[in-house]
Amino acid sequence: MANASIAGATAPKTPPHGVDSGPELKSTPLAVGSAAVNEHISTVGVKVSNVRPWIGRDVEDYRECPVDKMLQELLYRCVDRSKPPPDKPTLLANCLKAVLPICNKGKDAQAIKQHLGDLLNSTVEDQMYKPFIQASNLALDGLSKLSAPGLVCSEAHDDDKILFHLNDPKNIIQKHQGEKSTRRPDVVIVSYTSAKKVRKQSNLTYKDEEASEKPTKQFQWTDVRSTVEFKHKKTWSVETSGVSTPPATYAAKAYDVPEAMKYMKYRRETNGTAEATGSTPLPGSGAATSSRQTSDARAHLKQSRGLNNKKRRSSQAHNSHSSKKLKVDGDDDDEKERPKPRKEPHRIHPVLQNGLYAAELFAAHIVRESAITYVVNNDMIYLWYFDRQDAIQCSGINFVQDLPRFMVLLLAMQRMPYAEWGYNRVFEPELGSSGEVRILDEDIGEVDLTIDLKSDKRTTHFGLRGRATTVFPVKSEKLSARVPTLPHHNPHNPTNELVAKLYWPEEERESEPAILQKVYEIAKKDEEGKVKHHVPEMVWFHKFEDTSTAKIRETLGLKDAERGRRVLYIIVFRKLDPITDLSEDEFLSAWWQIIICHYALWGRQVHHRDVSPSNLMVYKTSDGRYIGVLNDFDLSSTRDSPSGQERTGTVPFMALDLLTKEGIEGKVKHLYQHDAESFIWVLTWICLRYREGQLLRQGRPLDEWLKADAIQCRKEKNDFLMSGRRKIKPSPSHKRNWRVARSCLRPVGLFYLDDPETDDSEAEGPEAKDYVSHTLTDAVVFETWLKQRIHGVLSPELLDFRVTSTS
Repeated sequence: MANASIAGATAPKTPPHGVDSGPELKSTPLAVGSAAVNEHISTVGVKVSNVRPWIGRDVEDYRECPVDKMLQELLYRCVDRSKPPPDKPTLLANCLKAVLPICNKGKDAQAIKQHLGDLLNSTVEDQMYKPFIQASNLALDGLSKLSAPGLVCSEAHDDDKILFHLNDPKNIIQKHQGEKSTRRPDVVIVSYTSAKKVRKQSNLTYKDEEASEKPTKQFQWTDVRSTVEFKHKKTWSVETSGVSTPPATYAAKAYDVPEAMKYMKYRRETNGTAEATGSTPLPGSGAATSSRQTSDARAHLKQSRGLNNKKRRSSQAHNSHSSKKLKVDGDDDDEKERPKPRKEPHRIHPVLQNGLYAAELFAAHIVRESAITYVVNNDMIYLWYFDRQDAIQCSGINFVQDLPRFMVLLLAMQRMPYAEWGYNRVFEPELGSSGEVRILDEDIGEVDLTIDLKSDKRTTHFGLRGRATTVFPVKSEKLSARVPTLPHHNPHNPTNELVAKLYWPEEERESEPAILQKVYEIAKKDEEGKVKHHVPEMVWFHKFEDTSTAKIRETLGLKDAERGRRVLYIIVFRKLDPITDLSEDEFLSAWWQIIICHYALWGRQVHHRDVSPSNLMVYKTSDGRYIGVLNDFDLSSTRDSPSGQERTGTVPFMALDLLTKEGIEGKVKHLYQHDAESFIWVLTWICLRYREGQLLRQGRPLDEWLKADAIQCRKEKNDFLMSGRRKIKPSPSHKRNWRVARSCLRPVGLFYLDDPETDDSEAEGPEAKDYVSHTLTDAVVFETWLKQRIHGVLSPELLDFRVTSTS
């Protein structure tokens, strides 16, 4: 497609597709779980283990899909394109018939049944691994010789073939923005090449029985195609369940799975009981959570003043039925295999554990479009499909009673090309990526990109749904040559470095390149210098049209397939540095410059709506002055632009009004005062948690804001606003800035206390002025919350937002 409007083209703006969006919303609902914190691990200080409850919200809001629909789609990815492909239902029916001899005839068929019988006789979960691996790998071996009608032949070299391999009790370690995660999946699906890496002597001939033995070395997430998580119900057995041993003969007819077993129910059907006792409550991060998260913002503010109001009822129950064995979950500085921990960690529901493994699979690759993982619950296997739109759970297959269907699933896995496992064909066409990428642009031709995949400055993503933003250094001869010719070129930023941003925005939302073009038009007419030189320089962008997440949902026939759909973008910018690198006056001056820029843009109908430390940047001019830049416009809105379904804001920095039940549901109109309040929370956060440009490693205040849900985070912030701010001490690098922060917090606290709508006699409901405490004009907020608080603190030189020409 035509890309950079810097080349004269128009940035894309995807129009709404007429999807019924329900009641009219005043603002975007807080609609994504892990996206609320996972893109800020390094800047905000989120521990990887703290992201777990947010991922729980992502997997909770799964869609349901009949497994045959998914099998048809997976098989279609393996069809022989040299011949006219059969229709999908016929393809599935033919494959079910084709695998019957492997299920019924010969020694291998008997051996597979024996392994399945052993699995049925397991009394604990660990006993299930070996027979499952043996049955699956024996089936894969038989399928490799099968000529399946309509599918490509199994021509992969032995080293490229897949197999199921035991992983537990080995840990798999991965870093996310400097923080380590430690996971222990039960079974992994890998290639023979990857399996050989975890042996003592990788050069010896690989023996199939090794797959069911404990690996000598650790697997790497980059080598793992998929995971299999097991659950064994302690009360389940062949005798108590009424399930017989494997049948003597299998047929292509589907096994009638009991209705209660068709899907693994998680949380939304269990009234919040999926988490183990003592676990962190799930953050409220979506419109779907509103029925479970009930609280009133104004009531809590009254409580702070000693008023008598109803208290919030807790909607988070504790788990009393999870039989899952203990799992390692979190950070681990010791990359060696660890002994069983003495202290009991959280018991994690297998569905949530499965979601965590999917997040690791995504994070292991620069761009992974989707991931398929599996949960085995006794004799049922459930396929989960994840992408950046949401999770899809397929109805279960009883792999003992309906072995042919399980065989067809294995057949699809075996015949799928590498890219069909969810890897991007441009960035990783085959296993392993060199970082050398070529992208064809219809305006400027082929664009060369050299990505530094090992850079410490690479910002990775750990999560499931959402934008999944990854930022990394990049080199490009073609793009570097274009920088001086950009219409919006900033000559005051002396850097020659470029960074690339890969992310998955909603297609319904106005694109970031389109918004930036409007920003550049404003900057061009900006004679005062409030916006000019204070916004990022986009060098080039590309939209990968064929990556829309709506496609598979349309294929599967899911309802509202296009609602919340996402598509992959890459944008290349000139490099900026985080504002958190600065301290004292340099920091405060840059912070003020960004506020000026933001206010000027807001007045011209460009509303940023995602003020956070990660989105405030700086560059250093050749004469040594730091200039503040308002960055990251992908959640911004302009006049009459479609808003999409994604939340706007990062929870710890969002205004209290937006963290109410109504705010989460999108019933609170997003105002300038909300962004102004966010600037103050950011100032507060950095003053208390950064020292000399570094995030404090220990004793960081406000950590509880990261662990709480949206409602609870509002309560934590309210308590801080009303009393906590008087007791806390800043870092030595931000003592004077903390005085400014406290001064800014004072009118915010008074604003919430002086709420004319907290009169108990007033009616509640939609008539309550859009659920906002009360509103002030933009000018009043800017003057009284911000400008008056910083003037008199900084010198005129540091208050000056203009960027003058350098000699």
